[in-house]
Amino acid sequence: MLKVLKKSFFILKNNLIFIQPLLFLLLIFMTAAAVVVNKNFYTVPKIILLFSMILLLAAFSSGWFYINKLGMSDYNENDLKEEIVSKAVKNFKKFFEGVGIGFFKILFSYFIIFIIYSVLLFLCAKLCLIIFGEPKIIYELPKLAKAASQAEILNILNNLSNNDKMVFSYWVLAINIAASVLNFFSMLYFAVISLENANIFKSLWISIKFFFKNILETASVIMVMFLLYVILNLLSLILGTNSLSFVILIILFTLYLNYYLLLVFCLYNEKTKDNGNNGTEFIG
Repeated sequence: MLKVLKKSFFILKNNLIFIQPLLFLLLIFMTAAAVVVNKNFYTVPKIILLFSMILLLAAFSSGWFYINKLGMSDYNENDLKEEIVSKAVKNFKKFFEGVGIGFFKILFSYFIIFIIYSVLLFLCAKLCLIIFGEPKIIYELPKLAKAASQAEILNILNNLSNNDKMVFSYWVLAINIAASVLNFFSMLYFAVISLENANIFKSLWISIKFFFKNILETASVIMVMFLLYVILNLLSLILGTNSLSFVILIILFTLYLNYYLLLVFCLYNEKTKDNGNNGTEFIG
C-alpha cells in the first residue's frame, strides 16, 4: 500500500500540469452554481445551463481521466527532469483526444453513479433515522439559509439542545463515512472504465468485485483520503475567507482530487497488472 501511495504522489508531482483542466472546471462550476442556485431555479435558461454543465463535466472528466492514465502508464522513477517535463506536456496535449475517446462512456457512467449515490445515501439516512433519531436542525434550515453572517448561523446552532447537537453530529459522521466509501467507489469505477476495454455495466461489475476482493486496500485508501480531507477542512478554518486563502484552498483541493484519482488508478493497476491489466478476473 505504501508503494502505491508513494507512486501516486510522484506521478502527480511529475504531472502537476494535469490539475489545470480540473482547476478550470471548478471555477466554471462555481460561477454556474452562483447562477443556478439563485431564485427562480425552474427557468428555461437555468435548466439549459444545468444540462450544459453536465455535458461539460463529462467532457472534462473524460479528457482528465485519459491524461492521468497516460501519466501513470508513462511513469518511470529513473526519468531525468527533461524527460519528465516532455512526457507531461506530451500527455497533456492529448486531453481532447481523451474527450473524443471517452465522452459518451463517462457521460452515461455519471448517471449510474448518480443513481448509486441517491439510493445508498437514502438508505444511510433511513438507517440514521432509526438508530439516532431525527436531527432537529432540519427545522432550522430555512433560518440558516437566510442567515446574513457566520455569527447568525452560530447563534441558531447554539440554540439547539445538547442532545440535538449530538444527534446531528452522528448524522454528519455517518453520512461522511458513507460518502467517503461512495467517493472511492466512484474513482474505482472511473479507473476501470479508463483502464479496461469494457462497457459501463461490465465495468461496474468489475469495480464491485474488485472493491470486495481488495477490501483492506480499499479501506486504507478511504482512510488516507478521509484524513487528507479533514486536514483540508482544518486549513480552510485556519486560513479564513479572504481572497488569497480561497485561491490556495482551490489549488489544494484540485491537488487532492488529482492525487485521489491517481491513487485509485495505481491501486487498480498494481492489483491487476499480473493479469495483464485485465479486470475480467473479477467478473467470474
